[in-house]
Amino acid sequence: MNASRWAVSAALCASLGFAATASAADEGWYIVGFAGEAGAQNINQGDLDQNVSDVFGSVGLTIVDATSTLDDSDTGFGLAGGYQVNRNFAAELAYVDLGETSYTANGTVTDGVGTFDAGLGLDQSASGPVFSILGIVPIGERFSVFGRLGLALMSVDADVSVSIDGESASDSASTDRSNMVYGIGGEFSFGQRFGLRLSWDRYAEVGSDDLAGEVDIDLISLGLRYNFD
Repeated sequence: MNASRWAVSAALCASLGFAATASAADEGWYIVGFAGEAGAQNINQGDLDQNVSDVFGSVGLTIVDATSTLDDSDTGFGLAGGYQVNRNFAAELAYVDLGETSYTANGTVTDGVGTFDAGLGLDQSASGPVFSILGIVPIGERFSVFGRLGLALMSVDADVSVSIDGESASDSASTDRSNMVYGIGGEFSFGQRFGLRLSWDRYAEVGSDDLAGEVDIDLISLGLRYNFD
């Protein structure tokens, strides 16, 4: 009889222990560090080439020949703090750096009399805080998929430099504006404290027309999650 009672008590304690572990995984505070590749999706090198032609044309110069390069991807990274309300919903506040987009053009221009070496460079970077809501669908004990919807306040900085016949000038501008964020991802939990996350997020219409224009930026990242509870 005593052995039977001990067995029942042990089984009850074990079930309560497992229930407590599951509850801790379903709700509570956590942090996520993540990094990956950020890429501008709707930027056109031909349009930028035309803009360069217009810039030199505005000061009476015509492009004789030129080459250009566009680097529309960079390393993106961030750090997020979140609270998981239950198995299906969480809220996160993050700081995200989406890296830099760079464009350069070099060649020769003419004023109708002589020809000169000329060049133009444009660098645009974006970073800022992001608030988002996650809808979560658990699949089994350790894996889950999620969708993200949120709002970012991106600070965009643009630097422009122009050189003509050895003389150069530069200018910079910045703007802050809100941007919609949405994405999908999956997470694998190992242990009670840690999870590995893979996600794709789109930051819509980053930038402004008075800088280098608006672009959508995709961030594909790998993250590590740590649960406090």
